[in-house]
Amino acid sequence: MKKRILYVASFLALTIGATSCSQGFLELEPKTGQAEANYYKTENQALLAVTSVYDAYSVQNWQFVPVMSDIYSDDSFAGGANVNDMSQFQEIEMFNMTGENGAAKDLWNRCYSGIYRANLYLEKQNNVTWVTDGLKERLEAETLFLRAYFYWDLARHYGWVPVITAGLPNIEDYKNLPQSTPNEVFTHIAKDLIKAVNVLPVDISPSETGRISKGAAQALIARIYMYHTGMSSIPELGLTAQSWSDGTTTINKAYVQASLDQVIASNKYSLLPVYADLWNWTKQNNKESLLEIQYSEKAKSGDWGGWNINGNFSSVWLSVRNPVGDASVFPGWSLDVPTWSLANEFEAGDPRKDATIYNANVKMTSYNKAFMNTGYFNKKYMALSAYIGPGGDQAHNFPRNFVDIRYADVLLMAAEVWLPDNAAKALGYFNQVRTRSLGTGAALTAVNIDIIFHERRVEFGGEGLRKWDLLRRGAVYAAEKINASFVLPSGIPNPADFTGRVFVANTFGMFPIPASEIRNGNKDVLKQMVPAYK
Repeated sequence: MKKRILYVASFLALTIGATSCSQGFLELEPKTGQAEANYYKTENQALLAVTSVYDAYSVQNWQFVPVMSDIYSDDSFAGGANVNDMSQFQEIEMFNMTGENGAAKDLWNRCYSGIYRANLYLEKQNNVTWVTDGLKERLEAETLFLRAYFYWDLARHYGWVPVITAGLPNIEDYKNLPQSTPNEVFTHIAKDLIKAVNVLPVDISPSETGRISKGAAQALIARIYMYHTGMSSIPELGLTAQSWSDGTTTINKAYVQASLDQVIASNKYSLLPVYADLWNWTKQNNKESLLEIQYSEKAKSGDWGGWNINGNFSSVWLSVRNPVGDASVFPGWSLDVPTWSLANEFEAGDPRKDATIYNANVKMTSYNKAFMNTGYFNKKYMALSAYIGPGGDQAHNFPRNFVDIRYADVLLMAAEVWLPDNAAKALGYFNQVRTRSLGTGAALTAVNIDIIFHERRVEFGGEGLRKWDLLRRGAVYAAEKINASFVLPSGIPNPADFTGRVFVANTFGMFPIPASEIRNGNKDVLKQMVPAYK
């Protein structure tokens, strides 16, 4: 789906986050010449309105969740020019975030902006003159999926957040919205996803690449269920172990087993024969992709605020600083650099290592060995010179999509949820992923949960999943792995870069609610509920 933002007058009320947005953004005039009063009339206008919800899903303005998640985990270090570069990322890694953290504020605003756009569309969809059978239902399902995704980001990053399902009359109503409990937020997520999954199509035609499918919704439900189940061990969150519900349908292990089996049996997805092809820029939106954020160089963006960037801005974050000796690499900022721990996780001869990690010490004659340098860079998504956009700021316009959910994850989630009940079935799913890269001779005869987590780590390195895998196995497990990643190889020249970084369990892996939102709300409406931030 092409990314075009629909700016209408009512988008100026960006829920609770409105008063913390920049004055320049708040004063924008409608770019399309369309105002709410004369919009939401035709199917094309409806499609554009839903596209604006997709747009909020893709925004990268300094709060791109996969990057922040890997920095939190044992897969990457914050990196950058020095200890003060991108301080919001340094604070994530140091476990010392405050309510003034810019990334926490930007993520909150992105999610509530997307929720506002989704709610506005859902309220106005009945004003459209519908002529295409099933289009209204499909666009509604896509919007519900995206709203659920925004709340999923809010639930896993803040825990206690206001749930908004409709536009409110004035700013005072937004300021008085109470915080919902994590359980209430997850209940709302379930309501939206269960309604959406029953409508979304199994097939997505080539002309509709990027739109949401039934398989994507089923896989997201499985991913959230596994996080929900793991995090239910934290009493403060008040989550019910092993089940998650919309009030009618219970999403439990049996539900997830059946959903993942349906995705697999649909034969709509398959593993690419060569793992490295997943990261070939000419082979995007391939058979392995269930959910892929679409990025394009066509907008020719120069907007450093982030909302008008249509390319993959994070590619520059990940790339090598001042590279010499490999002309294929576009200069970047050396953020989110892979750890020695991740590099050492790969078995000898595993081709996924070279597809995941770019070793600048081997590939280049020189480069700027900046803060927290390991010599490693995220090869999957780093910027490449061959794909510089035709205009705007070069850093903003890389047409490198981000693969949010792929079929390998479906297989490994299925292996994990089937393991206690059908070990043979779990093993079959697991070995499909393993042997794709290591060959049939590497197939195992039995697996356990630790083996599955090893496979997940080497399969999804640099894709933002590791943090959530660590957390759902508990604070003790997460602490062991994250703290171990700061055990440094002997003889490195920059050991001082890695000091003072120790896992803090009572953050629950979450962010503080932005202090500006607490200040902008009416007295005691929003409070820090995560113990580390009280």
